[in-house]
Amino acid sequence: MLKRFGLPIVAVLTALLFSGPSSSAAPYPGEALSDEAGWHCTADGSRAGWTLLASPQAGSLFSPLIKQSHGVITSWGVRVGPGLSPLAQQLGVFRAVNGGEYTKVAESAVETFGVGSEQLQTRIAVQAGDFVGLHGPLETFVCAEQENATSALFEGGIALGETRTFKAESGVRSPVAAIVELDADGDGYGDASQDRCPESALFQTDCPLVALSVGEVTVKRGAILIEAGNNTEASLAARGEVRWWVRPKTGGGEAHLSKGRRVTVGLGTVAPKTVTPGATVELRVPLPKPVLRQLDRRLPRQALRARIDVVGTNLVPYVGTHELKIKLPGRARPQQPR
Repeated sequence: MLKRFGLPIVAVLTALLFSGPSSSAAPYPGEALSDEAGWHCTADGSRAGWTLLASPQAGSLFSPLIKQSHGVITSWGVRVGPGLSPLAQQLGVFRAVNGGEYTKVAESAVETFGVGSEQLQTRIAVQAGDFVGLHGPLETFVCAEQENATSALFEGGIALGETRTFKAESGVRSPVAAIVELDADGDGYGDASQDRCPESALFQTDCPLVALSVGEVTVKRGAILIEAGNNTEASLAARGEVRWWVRPKTGGGEAHLSKGRRVTVGLGTVAPKTVTPGATVELRVPLPKPVLRQLDRRLPRQALRARIDVVGTNLVPYVGTHELKIKLPGRARPQQPR
């Protein structure tokens, strides 16, 4: 069973206004499964037509930037203080281009927020260093009179994909906040709350386990044939070995006390086969020449034993194994008494 670990981390953001992402670091062991982008301030006013970014500030413990790895915004909200009327607002995701230029790369649906704090579900893929911003079709909520605060402002709306030049606006912050989750498999679903199979981009429900089924096993002259299937699409193969003891040659000394030498010969399919749910495939395991020669020397009752593992690997990928023990009868003809 695969396990994931999410250990919280705290970092001091030292980026300045209009700075872009410094790197595109991939997720690393110990990184939290989710993080928050935003200033955690409560709106106490609004401004007509503003698009305001939650810009970084040197020395702050809060990070308005998307965490330093790719991920997914799974929820967002706006904190609204008392005495303010409800307003329609839209979350935007912006990417730094040059200087004070930003491109709007993603956006949420337009939602209405009133007094209080509300988190709304969404699903927006983001990259390391992206900024979250807020815009209202009529007016945009702001946190005014913020000491030592400087935010990136564009006076107007911005369409998806457009690049605009922002200016520095002192004394205000954006009250928008977004929850960002890791997306290890890159399927656009947050690993903590939206993706129940973060090991594979093909599944968002529980990862399908491997449930092998083995049917008829036939021993032919030069090979073992195994009928096998699986509950989901998978790649099937067979591998194993045959062992036997070779008696020491008779003679003087202590040779008669020795058990002999053990011989091990590996077995395996030439290439794996793909099976679909509800179907079966035939796995052919060739018998190597040393095994064939040994069978030709043995009577039927002097059988060899083959141990074979049927191995299935599905699309997650998860691996399942079904062990078989197969009797290989000898092929020598009994000598007729004279």
